Amino acid sequence: MSILKKLPPMPIPRLARFFAVIAIAMAAGHLVQTLAARKPATKVLVATSELQDIVQLSAGSAAKPAIIVPLTIRSMDFIMVASTEATLEQRRDTQVVAEACPIDLALDAGAEAMIGIVLRAPCRAGERVVLRHAGLAVTAQLAADGSLTTALPALTRAVKVEVLFAGGNTIDGALDMAEATTLRRFGVQWQGPEAFVVHGLENGADYGQAGDVSPSNLGKRGGGSLVMLGDSTVDLPLLAQIYTFPAEQGRSAEVVIEAAVTAATCGHDLLAETIASGADRVEITELTLAMPDCSGVGDFLVLKNLASDMKIAAN
Repeated sequence: MSILKKLPPMPIPRLARFFAVIAIAMAAGHLVQTLAARKPATKVLVATSELQDIVQLSAGSAAKPAIIVPLTIRSMDFIMVASTEATLEQRRDTQVVAEACPIDLALDAGAEAMIGIVLRAPCRAGERVVLRHAGLAVTAQLAADGSLTTALPALTRAVKVEVLFAGGNTIDGALDMAEATTLRRFGVQWQGPEAFVVHGLENGADYGQAGDVSPSNLGKRGGGSLVMLGDSTVDLPLLAQIYTFPAEQGRSAEVVIEAAVTAATCGHDLLAETIASGADRVEITELTLAMPDCSGVGDFLVLKNLASDMKIAAN
């Protein structure tokens, strides 16, 4: 037999507060269930930063070393992504931006196995780019409309040209150039100010004579030819000069590379690479040149027989 204890009657104000608490709890539970059924919202803040000043404190300082990185905020707004529809809309916006800033690269086969290059990148006006092909690498600068029209000598039949943009993005193109296998090319490439000059001395010519193919006489008309590659006005320029041997049978040439002793080159080593191509092969050799001290400014160092031992021969 159970004994029931009679409870005293609850006052009206306390009874009202009791039912109010129950109602709030039920409403909160419903809200939690509703939010749990939805995808969680995410917050995106886009910002970039640049290191300006780095202050290094001494080892005995009580304060810990600190690097202050001021932020340059591109957007102060939080982008709330709370549903599938919003995510899709954001992706559509990204696609529209991508389509508004296309990058196109077109390659064309030119005379003497020169690769015609037409680049269009309207959202990268004035940007420094690097053009690469078969070990050759030179810099260029896009025009105010983001375009670039230039040419590179083909070093192999299966041509691949890659364009490297600031930030590491690349675009490449391919082309078949059978004529490249019939030509012999030799040259030098380096980084920094203009330091090297290539001479193709044809049929026993001396410096300054008609058979001296150089930056002041680019040659051709049955003889050899010289192309000067790279934009020296950009930051960290990559430059090159490539000589193409005469195509006519019976014509010979000696390739000479000069290095001028200037205020920018004296007293330290010049680092470069020589490039030799022919018979659909490419050989790249490191070149280190110890320059005289600055008392020799105005002189030249002449490097001979660099191409005479080439193991590459045209078919």
